[in-house]
Amino acid sequence: MEVYYYLKRPSAPDQTSIYARICYEGNKMKYYISESINPKFWNSETHRAKESQKFKEYPEFNARLEHIAVTIKSAFRRYKTDNEGFSPTVVQFKEVLDEEFKAKRSTNQKNKTFIGFFDEFIAQSQSGTRLNVKSGKPINPGTIKNYLTVIKNVKDFAAKKNKRVDFSNIDLEFYNDFVDYLIKEKKLSTNYIGKNIQIIKSVLNEATERGINKNLAYKSKRFVNLTEKVDSIYLTTDEMQEILELDLSIKPSLERVRDLFLVGCYTGLRFSDFSILEPKNFKGGMIEITQTKTGDSIMIPIHPVVHSILNKYDGKLPVAISNQKTNNHLKEIGELVKSLQVRFDKTYTKAGMLIHKSFYKWELLTTHTARRSFATNQFLEGVPSITIMAITGHRTEKSFMKYIKVTPREHAILLQGHWM
Repeated sequence: MEVYYYLKRPSAPDQTSIYARICYEGNKMKYYISESINPKFWNSETHRAKESQKFKEYPEFNARLEHIAVTIKSAFRRYKTDNEGFSPTVVQFKEVLDEEFKAKRSTNQKNKTFIGFFDEFIAQSQSGTRLNVKSGKPINPGTIKNYLTVIKNVKDFAAKKNKRVDFSNIDLEFYNDFVDYLIKEKKLSTNYIGKNIQIIKSVLNEATERGINKNLAYKSKRFVNLTEKVDSIYLTTDEMQEILELDLSIKPSLERVRDLFLVGCYTGLRFSDFSILEPKNFKGGMIEITQTKTGDSIMIPIHPVVHSILNKYDGKLPVAISNQKTNNHLKEIGELVKSLQVRFDKTYTKAGMLIHKSFYKWELLTTHTARRSFATNQFLEGVPSITIMAITGHRTEKSFMKYIKVTPREHAILLQGHWM
């Protein structure tokens, strides 16, 4: 008997099913298995996944293919043994394999623990075999980083508190104990605790949909994603102009960071998007790009400031450095800006305590300030929210309004302008 694997759609842009071509005693049959893969990671000559660092799960993936082939051959031999040496017809053998793999799936699901499933959930996200259900795109690296942090917190909690964390006991008692642990021992902020709970619920939702989890206690209204509104800065148009007018010619590394940051301020793009803009994204006075995080395609008019930056670098944008290094440089730049020498007070909850801190505004500059500044300034200019959302890519007005940092006075002035 020979077992070869082929892709259902070899030219598919994303995941495609895999089927086994089984040849035995003059018979040929096609049998679909439970695995799928992106064709770009498939080697059509070896009938296995490519040995690629872009598909880090390839050893485990190919091992599963080998195991399936062994299972098929074992089922064939067992049938002959049980039927006095007679071989099954193609129809009979398909029924045999259906029963064989149905039993194996049932056993695997019964034996899967929450932490084991979570580890698998992360591995599939890293390898690209698990996609964003909304966009159909691979999971964002930043999201995967959050997954890794949360699973570490869960494992640490289980070890330090000597508690078993599994599907059957993730209930309100677990929720209260875990939140208490994140507050008192991890000393996390309210919003970061909420992110932990949100991700745990996402994992549980997927396990429930697959029939692995039967405990729905996590759907209780009391199993809530904690959130609090945190004060964040945005830059006014005057402050952005002052940053633009800084003479940074003796510090070209800071100049490049400044220019790229301003592109973010005048496009509303995330760092993951404005840092990878290429000449091909600039067409007919517009920027056209597919967002890294959401997979949505958006179009943004090229602002005169962005146009001047493009001309400055001969039609290209400066090469970006890492987000962390960019944030460090932004604070160096901000310290040179006179209007950013004002104090800004932040209030938030961390380790169960209300924290009040005062910063210079320049100390709070990050790449994300650019996106927040774009949304807020356009809102203050009277641009309809739905138009700004079409550019920023926000799907709901609730999520969009989190970016709008408008004071009561600014709201009053905005309304007054409509009356005049």
